[in-house]
Amino acid sequence: MRSRRNPHRPCFFLPGRVIFLLIAVLLLFPGHGEAAEKAFRVGFTVPLTGAFGKDGSLVKDAYVFWKEAVNGQGGIEVQGKRHPVELIFYDDKSEPQTSAKLVEKLITEDRVDLLLGGFGSSQIMAASAVSEKFRYPLTSGAASTLRLFDRGFKYYFSLLGKAPEEVRGCVEILPTLSPPPKSVAIIGANVPFSADAADGFKEYAQKVGLQVVHFELFPMSLGDYNSLLSKVKAKKPDILLVGSHSLVAIRTVKALKEIDFSPFGVFFSYGPTVPDFVDSLGKDAEYVFAASEWTPNLPYRDDFFGSARDFYSRYVKRFNRSPDFVEAASVAGALIQMQAVQELGLKPPLKDPDREKIMKFLYSKRFDNFYGPIRFAPDGANEIHPPLVVQIQGGRLTHVYPPGAAEGKPVFPMKPWKTR
Repeated sequence: MRSRRNPHRPCFFLPGRVIFLLIAVLLLFPGHGEAAEKAFRVGFTVPLTGAFGKDGSLVKDAYVFWKEAVNGQGGIEVQGKRHPVELIFYDDKSEPQTSAKLVEKLITEDRVDLLLGGFGSSQIMAASAVSEKFRYPLTSGAASTLRLFDRGFKYYFSLLGKAPEEVRGCVEILPTLSPPPKSVAIIGANVPFSADAADGFKEYAQKVGLQVVHFELFPMSLGDYNSLLSKVKAKKPDILLVGSHSLVAIRTVKALKEIDFSPFGVFFSYGPTVPDFVDSLGKDAEYVFAASEWTPNLPYRDDFFGSARDFYSRYVKRFNRSPDFVEAASVAGALIQMQAVQELGLKPPLKDPDREKIMKFLYSKRFDNFYGPIRFAPDGANEIHPPLVVQIQGGRLTHVYPPGAAEGKPVFPMKPWKTR
């Protein structure tokens, strides 16, 4: 007699086709069903609004780019396991006190493993005071005021040189130009980086024998650039040197045109390397010089991004614009913290002793990546990265100094406004 199946009894029969598909899925995805490795939680605060909002958004883009590149390879590999990167960041509104509060939140509430720097010397001064208190290494690619380096901190690391050193190239190039300038006027926004840059311009101008016919610091909130620059114009300097951020640089060029002031050359400590500079000024941005610390034509490389040009090309493809040097420096800071956890074999979640090991590791060696040479002095400054000079030619940044690594020659003197 044929037996009957109990209708209430479960049936475990699977057709052959279903079994075949299950086996195929398991073969194709052998890790399916396994617990994912813990992520590295990486935090930062950055100005996305306020006076430095446009500059800060560049740093945010830099860290997003780094995270996407790392996670595109499966994460940070430590002892044969790959850990994804999770970014946690906040808008500090260009306010140092807000930056400090948010960094403490990242540490005490969000429990981040690693900290990265935002933008602006005042913001980084506040943020790094908190990171020092909690003994978190903080790498920064967008701050270089001298005050960052005289506090005896052990956990702050700058990928940039000190502000006066950053602008050294902008003065050293002057005696090589024809006709050689004899006098300079120096102005600067009275905020930490820009003021230090203005002091650096003055120091190096005097060293090369240039006459300083005007020196003035002005409030960041200045509305009337025309009056300020009219005073400078009356002194008839050959060169104008400006301690600046991007907004200051844009307003300065607009005022120069409005009052028809055409010195032989105009040099900025920061601003023209930011994409918004040319976007805002168009052809009026031509011939302007600026300090820089990285360009894609330099012969630097690493095993992660490849050459400086490779990094540049990937960045342009991702954001449809060129990276500023502070973006390159910020990514380089993230790279060396990643290198630290890899070589030290540190897995998340990190503990205080782990971060102390990272701090000591960062001081212990020279790093070389797509950004160039990095070695930290005891005060946290990058002591071996050379200053560069770029000029806007044909709507793009051209590396013009020092000559041994330059991709083009400086156009000098700049064309007067009325002949353009």
